[in-house]
Amino acid sequence: MTVFLVIAALLVFVAVQAIRIQMARRSGEVGEVQPVHAFTDIRLPQGLFLGDRHSWARLTSLGELKVGMDELLTQAIGGVDTVDLPEVGDRVVAGETLATVWRGGRSLNIASPVTGTVVTHNSAVERDGSAIEEDTYGSGWLVSVWPEDLGESLKSYRVGAKSVAWMRSETQRLCDFLAVESAPNALGAVLADGAHPIVGAALALDDKAWDEFQKKFIS
Repeated sequence: MTVFLVIAALLVFVAVQAIRIQMARRSGEVGEVQPVHAFTDIRLPQGLFLGDRHSWARLTSLGELKVGMDELLTQAIGGVDTVDLPEVGDRVVAGETLATVWRGGRSLNIASPVTGTVVTHNSAVERDGSAIEEDTYGSGWLVSVWPEDLGESLKSYRVGAKSVAWMRSETQRLCDFLAVESAPNALGAVLADGAHPIVGAALALDDKAWDEFQKKFIS
């Protein structure tokens, strides 16, 4: 049933978009049409820990945890315009807001994967949030935290093959969520094969569905 809904939504979306583009061209409001991209394949670096709220952590040689948001979130919202980060010395608590990212006038609260003290934050992504999408697990990190209890912080996190399997499952869960929440305000949010959402699909959700997206995938 979900696949039929997705296909129907995609066909309507394509038709509506074609009409909009044609009308916009006639009025001189649009130039080159921007391509639509599906989520890229999952590629997680070795040694990366993934948590339930779609934040990641990597242990540094100094014993700190460098943390960020994972690729499902960055692709769901199509990148990051700006980000609000905690100050050095601030105490963060696992499960509570670590950072707030902004995209297209909407905000998304990223939960902290760990309880501890912020040692450094990534001022580069504060100036330009594009690195969060372009290099999610590298230069797109958010903060580095000195954990109060390292073992406790990482015990519920996934690593290796478990992380990849979980991300695939979460991508499908996002497809199912978008298929239900997309009509009529986010038609075409999922590709017809039902396997890969469109990059930036979450931005097409209405306000209620946006709140549900945060509750189901972050809170």
